[in-house]
Order: sequence, then structure tokens, then C-alpha cells
Amino acid sequence: MSFLTPLYLLGAALIALPIVLHLLRRDVAPPMPFTAVHLLRRSPVERARRHRLRDVLLLAARVCALLLLAGSFARPYRAAAAAPMRTTVVAVDRSFSMGAPGRMARARELARGAIDEARGDRVLVLAFDDRADVLSASGTAADARAAAAAIEAGYGGTRYAAVLDQAAGLVRDADRGRVVIVSDLQRSGFDRQGASLPDNIELLVRDAGASGGNLSVSNAVVDGRVITATVRNGGPASHAVDVSVTADGRSLPARRIDVPGDDGVDVTFDAGAEVRAATAQIASDDPGGYAADNARYAVREPRALPRVLVVSGAAGARGGFYLSRALTAEGDEGPDFEVRTVSGPALSAMSAADLAGHSVVALLSTHGLDRRAGEALRRYLRGGGGLFLAAAPDLDPAVLSVLLDWSPALEPKEVEHAGVLAATDLRHPVLHSFDAVAANFGQIVFDRSWRVDTRQGWRVAARYTNGDAALLERVGAPGRVLLLTSDVDRRWNDFPLHPSFVPFVQEAARYLGSHAPVVSSYLVGDVPAGIPAHPGLVDRDGRVVAINVDPRESRVERVTAAEFRSLVTRTAAPAGVRAGRLAAETERQQNYWRYGLMLMLAALVVEAFVGSR
Repeated sequence: MSFLTPLYLLGAALIALPIVLHLLRRDVAPPMPFTAVHLLRRSPVERARRHRLRDVLLLAARVCALLLLAGSFARPYRAAAAAPMRTTVVAVDRSFSMGAPGRMARARELARGAIDEARGDRVLVLAFDDRADVLSASGTAADARAAAAAIEAGYGGTRYAAVLDQAAGLVRDADRGRVVIVSDLQRSGFDRQGASLPDNIELLVRDAGASGGNLSVSNAVVDGRVITATVRNGGPASHAVDVSVTADGRSLPARRIDVPGDDGVDVTFDAGAEVRAATAQIASDDPGGYAADNARYAVREPRALPRVLVVSGAAGARGGFYLSRALTAEGDEGPDFEVRTVSGPALSAMSAADLAGHSVVALLSTHGLDRRAGEALRRYLRGGGGLFLAAAPDLDPAVLSVLLDWSPALEPKEVEHAGVLAATDLRHPVLHSFDAVAANFGQIVFDRSWRVDTRQGWRVAARYTNGDAALLERVGAPGRVLLLTSDVDRRWNDFPLHPSFVPFVQEAARYLGSHAPVVSSYLVGDVPAGIPAHPGLVDRDGRVVAINVDPRESRVERVTAAEFRSLVTRTAAPAGVRAGRLAAETERQQNYWRYGLMLMLAALVVEAFVGSR
């Protein structure tokens, strides 16, 4: 006899409790002096013997109850009993490539055959694409057949790693497990990551059929009035196909194109001079291929400019002129930032919502800032905002420390002739783009700067040639704070006159205001919670997003059953884990602990009956 959780046997030590109580309750009469004992008639004390017998029975019943309780929790089993039942997992591919004509019916037929072959086994049914779901967990063949008959092709892509990991977890007894994969064996199912399976689980592969070719709309882009789609031919023969577009609910004239074998063709549609399309649906006709990839949805990417708030002191002050011009310098598609300049009192009067609408706050002066401004800035940083500070006569470090609740307070020392700037840490996001041209900073002369104690919560990204810190980032605090220890208004340096000033300021603003990019499209397998895993255009928080199938699933390249097995890495399960699984399955089938609990209840009934008499 073995035990699954032998540590519970330590509970058998509780049998000492009734023994101790039994010994403590023994009544020993004290000797009493009594005269003329010879005048009393002699008689045996039979009642004392009955009491001793009852006490022995009570003690035995209580000890047995505790021993049976500890033994039941230890989960006993007979290791020499018959081997446990084998588990067979039948996994059926439900990716959208299985939607080819006749393929899903063939897969269901193969799944039924695998279930019939698993006579006497515990049978589980999985359906898989990007993920694997258990459809029949009872283990009976009837439930498995019903689950397999209800499987339909969906819109996900094939991922063999997901189903094999799930199947390995379901096969509790790895020594007698079997996994049957029913799929069209697309090679793309091994693209993302390698698949693995313990080497003591049998792997069987059932081929549900191959495709001669497939036409798909693999990409779509909306750029103003122009809509561009890519139609790809996965087969060897050339095909002519009609492509149609619906832009913002309005149908455009269809176009017929020839797509060469194993190639793709871009087709462009003009929505019209008066239309600037926001959404589009592109469709092609391919009755012999996969229906799910005959349509693709696209949304015009929004171009929302990050907002930068420049605080320049009193109303009418000229501070921040060079900083604002650098941020609004136009690139190929116009300016990259929207800049607003306000005074200190105007910042104090701003609401929290208005301040939170800015990606970056550039604080160049503390004039006119009061307690309300400090509360607003601290709340802004706690919300993940970015703060840029530039040392200058208008920026009082004592006021700044109070506003931002810095402890210890910032106590810089003004120094002259700091030298030129040297990029100390080119890995920092602000300086990373200057890797090849970092020497350009050597042309900038800094006449005055702050000398800051960098031990007080600062990380140094750049220094001057005199050794003082030039660009620092606040660490261990909410939000992102960058401090340039010289000004940006040509009073302490000539930095704004150099070509490196504009990219430096813009990179700093991008880093401080970096947020998660706005996502306008998802693949079916990657949709977040709350969005249906179905191709189409859906509304998410007032924004239209496009959901599309994975274009990799549109490929027709396949592997053979032998190649499939060779691409699956077989891993060796530790002997201890395998023995533990075998013991757990054996104990689960025998359930001797139930008999132990019933015997314990019987002992308690005996104890109650004897104790009541």
C-alpha cells in the first residue's frame, strides 16, 4: 500500500490525545481509614470491571477514528493494481483554411474515426486555431462524437504549439497518453514558435486534405481618397479575379485583374475628389479557395499630433520662442507637435482635464505659479505625463522643489564656462538617434549652467566637458522628468542656433510624451477583450477599428504527416513527474480514501453508543 500525500500520516500522532485524556480521567479513590472492616461482608466489585471494558472500547474507537482520518487524507492506493485508463486527445483544426470546400466534413469524419479507435480510453476533444479549447471534457465517447460533429471552421490561424501544449496538460498519465491531430497540415502553423510534446505521449496525424490554390486579399491601405489593396495568388496557375471596394458605405466600380501564380498584385481605387475615405472593405471572388480571406477591412490611420504645453512665465514674456519653433518645424507631412504657450498664472488656472490633454509640459519659468499649479503638475505626473525643465534665471529651484514635492529639495549651483556637451549615454532614447553625429554637440558653447547633485535621484544622460551633468532624468518618481541644466532661450548658451537643437528638442518631446500607439486594426487572433473575434469594422470606445484574418493562414504550403512529427520537438518528462502523474491517476481510480472515511464514521458511531451507556 502506498500513499499519494504521505505527509498527512503525521496526523496519526493525534492518537495521543484520547490516550492522554483516558489516563487523566482514571478515578483512583484515596485511602480512607475505616475501623472494624472485619464486620463488613466480602463481595466482588463487578461494576469496576465493566467500567474498565467500556473505557477500553471508547479508547479503541477514538484511536481508530483518528488513524482512519489521517489515512484517508494521505490518499492510499495499491501501486500493483491494474494500469490506469489511457487518455486520448482528439484535436481538430478549425482555422479558416479548413473552410475550403469539403475539408471540414473530411476532418469531422477523421475525428469520428479516431474516437472509435480509442475503445476503452478516456477521450477528450479539442478544437484549435490560434488557441485551443476543450469541447468535450467528460471523457465519454458519446460526448466526444457530439462535440466533434459540431466543430465548424472559424476565422483564426493555425498554431500547432497552442494545441500540443494544451493536449500535454490534459493527458495526466503521460505513460499512456495519445494525441491525434486532425488538420490540413499547413506549414504556417509552425511559423511563430516551435511546437513540443513529451516523448512518452504518442502523436498521430490525420490529413484532412490539400488545396490546389487560393486567392486572398492580403493587405489594404486607406490614404485619403486612394485605397490600395494587395491580392495574392497562392497557387501555381494564374487567375483572373474581380476586386470590389466599398468606401464609407459607398460602392466603387469593380476592377478585374490577373494575378500570376505564387505572386501578388496591388490594385488601386480612387474614391473621388470629394471623398476622403475613413473606412473601406475590399473583396474578391474565389469560390474554390478559403472564403474568410476573400475580404479585408481597412481604416485610415489617424494622425493625432502630440500636444506640448510651454510655460514661459508672465503674460507677454518671450520665453520659449526657440523651443516652440523647434517643435513646430515641419517635416514631410507637416509639424509633428501641436504647441501651446501659456504664462504661469494661466497654468495655475487650468483644470486637471485640460492639463492631462497635453503629452508634455515644458516648464521654463516658475513665475506666477502657486499651490494650485503644484497640485496640478503632481497629478499630471502621477497620470503618466512628461515634464521638461530647462535651467534659466526664471526657474527657481526652491519653488520648483515645493511645486513638485521633491525631497531633498533641488539645490543647484550656477557655474560658468561649462564647456561643450558630450552625449554620455547614447542608449538613452533622447540621444539614441545622435549615435553617428554625436560629435556635433561639441560645437555648442555653454556659458552658464546648473551644477546638480546627481546622487539625489537623477540619472545622467549627457555631461559637459567640465564633468557636470547636462541632461538628467528623474528616477524613482511618477511620470517622466527631464532636466536640461542650461536654458533654451540663448541666454546661457547658443544651443538654439545649432542644427542639432531641433532634433534634440523633438526627440525629448517624443520620449516624454510616449504613450501606447493608437491601434486601428487587429488580427482575429489578437483582438482584445470585448471585441468579437470576427472580421469586420467595429466600434471601440468611439473609434472604428478593423478586424482581419491572419494573411499567413492564406498560404497553401503544407507538410506531410512525417514532416509534422519531425517538426514537433519531443521533450523528456522528468521521471518524478511521470511517476507522480501515474500515482495520482491510480489513486483517483481506486478512491480508497472514501472507504477510510466510512470506517471512521462507523468508529465514531461505536464510540457514541458505548459512551452513552
